[in-house]
Amino acid sequence: MGPNTEESEQGEQGQATAIAWPFPGARPPAWLGLADRLRDLALIPALIAMGAIFSLTTSDFLTPENLLNVLQQNAVLGIAAIGATFVILTSGIDLSVGSTIGVAGVAASAVILRTHSIALGVVAGICAGVVTGSVLGFLIARFKLTAFVVTLAGLFFVSGLTVYLTRGETIGPLPFWLDNLVFRKVLGVPIAAVIALGFFVLAQIALSRTTWGRRVMLLGANPRAARVSGINTTFVTWSVYAVAGLFSGIAGVELVATLSAANADTGAPFLLPVIGAVVIGGTSLFGGRGSIARTGLGVLFLGVLINGLNLLGYQVYDQQAVEGAVILGAAAFNVFLHRREGA
Repeated sequence: MGPNTEESEQGEQGQATAIAWPFPGARPPAWLGLADRLRDLALIPALIAMGAIFSLTTSDFLTPENLLNVLQQNAVLGIAAIGATFVILTSGIDLSVGSTIGVAGVAASAVILRTHSIALGVVAGICAGVVTGSVLGFLIARFKLTAFVVTLAGLFFVSGLTVYLTRGETIGPLPFWLDNLVFRKVLGVPIAAVIALGFFVLAQIALSRTTWGRRVMLLGANPRAARVSGINTTFVTWSVYAVAGLFSGIAGVELVATLSAANADTGAPFLLPVIGAVVIGGTSLFGGRGSIARTGLGVLFLGVLINGLNLLGYQVYDQQAVEGAVILGAAAFNVFLHRREGA
C-alpha cells in the first residue's frame, strides 16, 4: 500500500488541489468549477423532461407499479456500474464486466443447487468476481499492460471458460424460495433496489471520504502527481479492478436470484449499458472527474429511457439504436469538455 510517512501524506494533501487540473499547484479556471456543477445537475432536468414526455405519450409510465419496476430492473446494472466507475475514474476501462457477471452467476447457481445454501452461493459468486477482477488488475498494474487489451482478452477467456465448465448448459432452476426472497419489498420498494441504493451510498462515501478514494481520483487526474506524492499507483490501479470484480460478482448474484438460473451468456447484455451509464452520468473517460452519484443518475436515465420506449411499443433493436445514440452523444460531450479543460 502507499507509504505511511508524514512527509508522503503531506505531499499527497499538497496535491489535492491538482486533482481537478493536470499541473501540480496550478489553479483551474473559474469556469471549470461551474462546468463540474453543471455536469452534476444536467441529468436531473433531462430525466424530468424525459419522464414528462413518456407520461404524456403513454398512460402506464407514471403508475407506481411501473416506476418500481424500473428500479427493480436496473438494480443489477446499477451495482455493476459502481465498480466500472472506479475503473474509469483512473482512466481505465473494463470490458470484462459482462463475462464477470456471468461467471459469478454460474458459480452462485452451481453452489446453491449443490449445497442448498444461499450464503455459500453468495460467497462463491462474489469470490468468482473478485478473483476475475484481481487477476486482470494484476496484469494491468504490475506489467503495465493496456487495460483495453487485457480486459478484452479477459472477456473472451472468462466467457469461454464458463461455457466449458457449464458445457453450454443453463444452471438451474434455483429453489423457488430464492425467487420469492429477491422480489420482496421493503417499505414498498423492491429489495433489489434497496440493496443497490445501499451500495451506491457506501461507494460514494468510499470515493469522497477515504484516503483510497482521493488516491483513485488523483491517479486518474494526474498520474505523475500521484507518483510524486508517494502513492503506490500499482496498488491503487490493481485495487480498482478488484473492486470492479467485487461489484460485478454482487451483480451476478443478484441477477441469478432474479432469473432463478444462469448460463455463460447471462451477463453479456450488461457490457455496454454499464459503461454507458457511467459515461452518461458524466464521469470523464480520461479519469479524475466523476462520482458514484452521477453514475446513479446515468443508470436511472438509461432505465427510464428503455422503459419508456418499451411502453411505446418500440422493438428491442430500436431501443438499442436509441441507447447507442445517447451513449455516443454522452461520450462526444465528454471529449468536448476534456478538450476545453486542457485548452
